[in-house]
Amino acid sequence: MGYDFETLVNRENQGNMKYIYTPGIVKKMNLISYAGAEMDFKTAPVIIEALVERAKNGLMGFTLADEKYLESVRWWMRNMRGWEVQSDWIVPTYGTIHSVATTIRAFTVEGDGVIVQPPVYNRYEQAVRRTKRKIVYNHLIYRDGKYHMDFNDLEKCMKVERNKMMVLCNPHNPVARVWERSDLETIAFIAEKYGVMIFSDEIFGEITFNGHLVLPYASVAGPERRSIVSTSLGKVFNFTGVNNANMIIPEPSTREKFRTQRDADHYGSIDPMVYTAVCAGYGPEGADWVAKMRSYLSENISMIREFFDRKIPAVTASEVEGSFVMWIDWRVLGLGEDELYYFLLNEAYMDLDRGVNYGTEGKGFSRMNFAAPRSKIEESLGFLFDAASKRGYTVSKIVNE
Repeated sequence: MGYDFETLVNRENQGNMKYIYTPGIVKKMNLISYAGAEMDFKTAPVIIEALVERAKNGLMGFTLADEKYLESVRWWMRNMRGWEVQSDWIVPTYGTIHSVATTIRAFTVEGDGVIVQPPVYNRYEQAVRRTKRKIVYNHLIYRDGKYHMDFNDLEKCMKVERNKMMVLCNPHNPVARVWERSDLETIAFIAEKYGVMIFSDEIFGEITFNGHLVLPYASVAGPERRSIVSTSLGKVFNFTGVNNANMIIPEPSTREKFRTQRDADHYGSIDPMVYTAVCAGYGPEGADWVAKMRSYLSENISMIREFFDRKIPAVTASEVEGSFVMWIDWRVLGLGEDELYYFLLNEAYMDLDRGVNYGTEGKGFSRMNFAAPRSKIEESLGFLFDAASKRGYTVSKIVNE
């Protein structure tokens, strides 16, 4: 079946956060923002059709995770992630960051440390600080254009008794790495040695490229280990504004403790429209849409990386193993943070996420969301080339010098 990934989704007069925060100069040029991790495509037709039918039915009452819902999640994990999960492992929640906070409250006390791996999604740190815990950095190592884990430092972090929890991001946001089995096995070994709880955020898990596969952390660590895997419709179906995620928790005592804290955090029931979306999307038609979407995104990646390689080779656009964000290294241009973003926004009309939003290691980098119509990306890259030419950053200028 063919799907439309070239038509820009309408964001105006929808209360849409991305549109509201898109800079005026970008709107004036009739361009789009590449900030935020929200696609510019409509969600899958099978979900839209199911939601319309649900609305027509008119029932918006309290909704629970019945066998139909649980079997939909199991089908998805089996067929899309290669993981056979049991129904009682599945714990619905109001979202991934909500669940990070729930895990923090359930398995740590105020003053305990929570380990993250910057440059990394900044809302993990936000959840840690709001719950009055301490953030602990296990910095990734940037080598030859690729990020790697520093396991010596990770063990030092986990060895500290008060550091009770780690948030793992896979694929890693913003650097788009998919962690290998050996990485996950090493984390599991060290975590078991020091009794550290692992929360694995895998909400980009179905979006991978070039043969990479996100292995569910709990499937590698084993069902007897304390771990929580987060999955949701949010990224894979462009459902980020809907408050829902499913935690998959194999170990019984961990699951019970998390569920108790979830309920104490005022959990009520599943949004009835979320129930419908999960049951519709997590099936063969949803899987087909995801396959086509990934293929489209793969061509976007190739186009963007080829642009930088051929037109502005001093700038490095990262390989994308998973997710729909690209990490771009502008440091060789020698621009300060404010000058870099002045150039990008006011001269090239490109609205990107600042790299420093993900930690001090992000200085001189930016994150680009490429889940957008290719025609719009091509248009934006044209403006970037023109602006770079004026500044002398393009390949022709470099060769002439």
